[in-house]
Amino acid sequence: MKGDVDVNQGVVSEKDVSKGKVLVSVCAVIEGEEHKILLVWEGDLPYHDWWVVPGGYVKPDETVLEAVKREVREETGLEVVSDGLIGTYDDFIVTDERDGPIHHIIIAYKARVIGGEVVVTRESREYAWIDVKEAVRSPRLHDVFKRILGDFKNKRIGKVRSRLRRHFSEIYAGGERRVSCLKGDAKSN
Repeated sequence: MKGDVDVNQGVVSEKDVSKGKVLVSVCAVIEGEEHKILLVWEGDLPYHDWWVVPGGYVKPDETVLEAVKREVREETGLEVVSDGLIGTYDDFIVTDERDGPIHHIIIAYKARVIGGEVVVTRESREYAWIDVKEAVRSPRLHDVFKRILGDFKNKRIGKVRSRLRRHFSEIYAGGERRVSCLKGDAKSN
């Protein structure tokens, strides 16, 4: 198993293991035609009967990127590869006052489809391709996924602005060079 941790060997103390419940999940924001993103109607806990970004729990013997591929395939039938990290998000799930909250850490990635077709599963009872703005306004999209999609949208806009800045900087710099050359040519004549 990758990254084996044996409490008996002193790698992690028994006290640290029992400090509380922490779950780690991944999700993949998949952008389709016309910049619409894929949402699934969750059929499983903890977001049962909510629209969510496809994803799920990381197994102890897999990396987070392996979990992204597996979870998206299980929930949607799509084969994906990661196109970069969107961010890490905290959600606190209260199940029972006695046990306290469960700290749910979600690692969100942008993903690109490389195969498969969207299917309905036990975990994802419906799916929809929806505009990010519309998704974020939905009362049936859990807040943590609204934060994820907000960051996804801002990063996408930021990348476009960055490409435009770079493009215009190159044009401007090129223009300055041409002007300098012309000025230099005029002086040498």
